[in-house]
Formats: sequence, C-alpha cells, structure tokens
Amino acid sequence: MTLRARVTLLVVAVTCATVLAFGSVVLGTFERQLWAQLETVLTSDLERVALLLEQPTLGASFGGPASAGVTLEFVAADGAVVLAWGDGGALPSVDRPTPIERDGRRYLVAQVPWIAVDGWVRMAHDVTVPAASVASVRWIVLATGLTVVLVAAALALAGAGRILGPLSDVARQTRDLDPAVPAGVTYRGPRDEVFELTTSLNGALGAIRERRERERAFLLEVAHELAAPLTLVDYHLDRLRRRDQDDDRLRAASDAARELLRTSQDLLALARGELQRELTYEVLDLGDVIGRVADEYPGVRTDFEGRAEVFGDPERLKQAIRNLVRNAVQASGGTDGVRVVLTRSDARHVLRVHDVGRGMPPETVQRAFEHGFSGAAGVGVGLSVAKDIIERHGGSVRVAASSAAGTTMEAFLPDVDSHLTAEEDVRVVVSTMAGDAVD
Repeated sequence: MTLRARVTLLVVAVTCATVLAFGSVVLGTFERQLWAQLETVLTSDLERVALLLEQPTLGASFGGPASAGVTLEFVAADGAVVLAWGDGGALPSVDRPTPIERDGRRYLVAQVPWIAVDGWVRMAHDVTVPAASVASVRWIVLATGLTVVLVAAALALAGAGRILGPLSDVARQTRDLDPAVPAGVTYRGPRDEVFELTTSLNGALGAIRERRERERAFLLEVAHELAAPLTLVDYHLDRLRRRDQDDDRLRAASDAARELLRTSQDLLALARGELQRELTYEVLDLGDVIGRVADEYPGVRTDFEGRAEVFGDPERLKQAIRNLVRNAVQASGGTDGVRVVLTRSDARHVLRVHDVGRGMPPETVQRAFEHGFSGAAGVGVGLSVAKDIIERHGGSVRVAASSAAGTTMEAFLPDVDSHLTAEEDVRVVVSTMAGDAVD
C-alpha cells in the first residue's frame, strides 16, 4: 500500500471517528431534550387536571381534553376506571412518564394521585410524530456524516497527492540514477522533512561519487603500474618458451603472466571508462573471433559450422569472449574439457562456453556478472566486463547451468540482419577479418 493511500485512510479513519462521536452527541442531546419537553408538557397537563379536582371553588371548569391525541382517565382506589376521555384504551400504571406503543402509535403516559378517592389520574399524549422526528434527525445526521467523510477522503487524497508529490518526484529521480555515476536529485518544494531527506540523500550520493572517483583513480594507477612490468615479463617468458617449448614450468609461467596482463587490461578499460565509449561497428564473423580466442588457449575445443555474421566491434567482442573462456579455463584448472559451442536460435547467435569445474553455488550464480564480485578466484572484473560489452551489442549473457560437473555460460547476440534493422544512425563498416574495410 502506498504512503498516499495510508495517509488518506488515516484521515478517513480520524474523520469517521470524529463524525461518529459528534453525531452521537448531537443525536443524543436532541433526543433527550425532545423527551424532556414532552414529559414537561404531559406533567403540566396532569398537574392542571389535579389542581382543578382539588380546588373546584376556583370557578374553573373542566370539560375533558380538547386536543386530539390526548387520553385522560380517572381511576378509583380499586383500579376501576371511573371516567375516561379519548380512545386510547385503558392506560397502564406507571411510576414516571413512560413511552408505550399501542395500535402502531407511540404514547407518553404519566399519572398523579387523585387524593379525594385515593386513586389516580392518568394521562397519555400521542407522541408518534415527535418520535418519528428522532428517526428523521438520525438519518440526517448519518447522511451528513457520510458526506463529510467522502469530502474529507477526497480532500485527503488530493492533499496527500500534493504533499507527497515532491517525495514521489525524488523517488522517481532516485530510480533513474545511473549506478555508475549517481548524480544528485532535485527537490522543488518548501524546506520541510522532504527537503531534509533530499539533502541527506544528495550528501550520500555525493560521498558515493567521490569514493567511486577515488577508487577509479586508484584502479587506474594500479592497472598502469601492473601493465608495464607484466608486458615485459610476458615478452621475456614468451621468448624463453619459444626456445624451450618442452619446459612445462615456462609454459605455466607464461600463461599466468598473460592472464595477469589481460586482467590488468580489463582494469584499465574499466578505470578509463572505455567500455562506455562509442563502438566501431563492423559486419564480422563471430566464428573467426572465437577461433582467434581459442588460439590463445591451446586445448580449448570449438564447435560451430558456417559463418555467424554479427554487427559489432571486433576488439570488444573478442575481449568479451576471451573473458568468458578465461573464466572457464580458471574454473576447470586448465583448457582440458573447456568447449565453446556456437549455434543459432531464430535471429540470434547463441555462444555457449562449457567448463568442467566444480560449479557455482546459487549465490554466486545470481551475482556472477556483478562488478567487483568474485567467486573462488579472480578479482571480479572479467565477467562483468563481458556482460557490459555483450549488452552494448544488443545481446545478453547468463549462467545457463551449474552443477558439480561444471558450468555453462550462454551469450546471445543478434544476427547482422536484425541488428541493422534495429540500429539507426550508426557508422557501418563492411569488413573481413583480413582487414579490408569499406566505409
């Protein structure tokens, strides 16, 4: 439930409670005053009749009730009705003014002593109409309360939308932030709690940006410091390896140096922001790119037939595929058992890289392509770089399967026809792997 809905419901609940309490007080007060007035009138009439009976010498005369709806009875000591006016029937004995119902009508009955005969004088007023007015007032109060609640709900909904609008705008801007470079959010409103929240959020985002810049600068410096000596080490180890091709130790050292060099190159690409630069698109054969990567890892088997033309940057795609293959080689402890399979599915080329490692735990599968996340080995760069490159080519990559028998990575890339249909205003270079290009 949204905050706007909760605020509206709270206002409606408070309004309902207030209206209920106020309506109960108003209705109760009205009903008490009405019955008090009816009892006063009835008691006054009874006292007048009793006074005429006790003081007949006053010269006043009594000819019975003149108004309709009034019943008067003179009751002897034995309970017999001596004289009665009206057609209400025999009245019950009551201690105080009491409402009764008879023949679908309501009466208010009271009695006073008839001292001369030790009996009672009883009188009843027809109060059907006044009693009905109580029900009418009850419905009026209910309708008024319901109207007030509906108006309050509408005003609360509109007011909550107006009040929470700036907060919703801040939330929208926060959702649209670039995780790589989280810029600040803009708040347009009074200096209230939302302003304080926005200020705190911008402060936190600024600290994140500064930390990312420091990390980027440090990463760039480290990558530079590593690249130069690793290039030299790789060069000399490669020369020694060519002289003595049977030395397994030289081969292992050369492979390790080359892997470190490629890792440093990935770090440089991330630090410089090269992955976000414009790509130089060419029509190329994905199989040729895979073949060149496989040549760097003797023992890796490839399985594909025919041309698999895609529209992309050959160097970046080679970097992405190399990182996938390198991850498989590291997981397998060597190139034995690593396979790269290229197939086609509809308008996409599917690249599968299989390894024979121990598999990934579920939490690693979910985070395998996150920047900075590392499993059993590595620095958490290669797979994230591969993901960025493939997604910039309109594709996707995932961990298709992982078990104790190994892991399979799947990369999907659109074929050249579908990519050209989707792209507009791009620089097209028709190229062959031999290097001839036509703009």
